Amino acid sequence: MRSSFLFLAVLLECRSPAQSFQRSISLNAVRSRIEQTGALFANEKEDYLPEISFGAEVVPDGQRPVNEYQDMVNAPLFGWGSNEVGVRGLLVRLSILYAVVFAVVGFPIAGATFTQDGYLLQKIAASNVGTLGLIVVVLVRLYSGWGYVGARLQSKVIEYEETGWYDGNVEPKTEPEIKRDNFLYQSDVKPACDRLKLLTLTSAGLWVASCISLNAALNVKPLFDEYDPSVLQRVRFDEDFAKEAARASGGKPTYCNSRYYSAVAGGKGC
Repeated sequence: MRSSFLFLAVLLECRSPAQSFQRSISLNAVRSRIEQTGALFANEKEDYLPEISFGAEVVPDGQRPVNEYQDMVNAPLFGWGSNEVGVRGLLVRLSILYAVVFAVVGFPIAGATFTQDGYLLQKIAASNVGTLGLIVVVLVRLYSGWGYVGARLQSKVIEYEETGWYDGNVEPKTEPEIKRDNFLYQSDVKPACDRLKLLTLTSAGLWVASCISLNAALNVKPLFDEYDPSVLQRVRFDEDFAKEAARASGGKPTYCNSRYYSAVAGGKGC
């Protein structure tokens, strides 16, 4: 296109000034016409882009399985399970979530539970249990969402609601729709479900192991609940237990470990 304009410009230079002026006007008109035609063609191309899904015209757009899949992939959380993110990307996101929850939520709550000195291991174990529990919940939610869309893609009918839950209906899929949905399930959804299932089971196993670790840490150095009637009763008759309770309190009154009872006692001895 540019070479054609240059060729016309050379011809114009070989003519008289009046002819050159008229030719320049014609050249500008042609150039403007070409640009308008190109813009019109681009707009028409955008107007005729294919939709996300085809068929099932009676089903609302948001309830078509293919559109539900597309919405899920674009969602901030459910998009973590897509093939584009992959196993590595999902592990990175879960690791960041684990670190943030552990530091911001888990460890402060554990610190409020184990207020005495020397219980760092118990704090870490308790924080790990709570944080891994949240990770398991997130993975279960991801797996359930992808599993739901996968079941919708595999089904030969589309269950939908016309206006609300009280007027549900069923629309059978055509043969091209069945082939398209099965292909989408096998290529995109099934691998995501397999990854999420594996990570969910692994995280659940780690959570069980963390619960066992917390129980072991508490058995090594138990936390005395000085307000438990059974503990108070045992202190009266078990000398060894009483010495261990006194050692755990650090030589301070036991109410020092509670902000409430410490305030009631006026903070004496703490």
